[in-house]
Amino acid sequence: MDKVKPRSLYSWLLFDLANTVYAFVIPGLYFSVWLVTEKGWTDQQLGFATSTAMVIIAILGPWLGKKSDSSSGKKKLLLLMTILCIISTFLLGTFSVPTTVLLFILSLIGFNLGSVVYDALLISVSTKENRGKISGLGVAFGYMGSLIGFGVATILQNIGYSYVEIFRSVAILFLIFSLPAFIFIEEKRENLNNSKVNVLSALSIVFKSWKHSLEYKGLTRFLIGRFFYADAINTLISGLLAVYLVEEAGFSTSDSQNILALAIVVSIFGGYIFGKATDKYGPRKLILISIFCWILSLSFAIIATTFNQTWLIYVTGILGGFNIGGIFAVDRVFMTRLSPEKHLGEFYGLYSTIGRFATILGPLLWGAIVNTLNLGRNVAMGSLIVLLVISFYIISGVSDEVNN
Repeated sequence: MDKVKPRSLYSWLLFDLANTVYAFVIPGLYFSVWLVTEKGWTDQQLGFATSTAMVIIAILGPWLGKKSDSSSGKKKLLLLMTILCIISTFLLGTFSVPTTVLLFILSLIGFNLGSVVYDALLISVSTKENRGKISGLGVAFGYMGSLIGFGVATILQNIGYSYVEIFRSVAILFLIFSLPAFIFIEEKRENLNNSKVNVLSALSIVFKSWKHSLEYKGLTRFLIGRFFYADAINTLISGLLAVYLVEEAGFSTSDSQNILALAIVVSIFGGYIFGKATDKYGPRKLILISIFCWILSLSFAIIATTFNQTWLIYVTGILGGFNIGGIFAVDRVFMTRLSPEKHLGEFYGLYSTIGRFATILGPLLWGAIVNTLNLGRNVAMGSLIVLLVISFYIISGVSDEVNN
């Protein structure tokens, strides 16, 4: 491909920074704590809200991905989804709690559907030789966005502003940092035909894309394996980890935020190191290492809270932070290796659907264990370890050779 222009690459990286400001501050920390701690909602109710959004995303993801492969391109669709997320986020807390939860669901839909086309733009800002490094840089920039969001939110909180002002600040930051992407990214297009798919055929596209994935070696098995590790990780970052630290580990809200901030700092290095290593060693080895480290991290969390070893929570934060950056840098590269470029948008739609179904199941499973069966949050955490073990077994059988 032609040499990527620096402004195109940096604009793509800035968008990762922009949307991670949202991902960390809203679903990952402040909104979930506001809803459970201040407004009295349960883990299960928060899980239902998140799962509702993920059902919609799971259905629409492949349709949007397939549409983005056509002449309409990815940037226009990314702009529409970003606007939906920003407006919904800005209005959080403005109305009643049920209305705010509805707006939260809309913001999740915009964010996650935008991620479908954003991830597929990776081929427009990288070459086959440096794709792992660029993906890792994207993750590193993203977690820098988390630090910016956390810093702004902390300052606002310390000087007396409410959660509502924090939500609005996130929307403004998302807007500012995302703008260069729509101006400067030069999109590489493999297909110039008009799209004839419509949203009403979304479910049939899911099934057709799944059937289509069977034609490419290892792709379907990778997507199944991704379901299990995404289930575990997305359950935690949907806000339940923040709740776990406060309600189970006994940390104050400010202390839990400090632990998460530490994890973010480490994740910046994790994303870059894993991404760079992927170009040398391949995504399969790196993703298996990351899954194994996740198993260790969650095991340490259970030990820490069971035996009152608070220091182990910090080990969990460091290890988990390093590997959350790592795993999301690596799995994007795995997808680009297993998917032909002309169908990348379609298969990223399927990739998103798998992740969203995982995010549907995870919070529901967590809520059922904690609130319905009354088995506690450590048993819920243990169920995530089981999912990671299953994922390790499945991914270990996938080759990371390039599909054409």
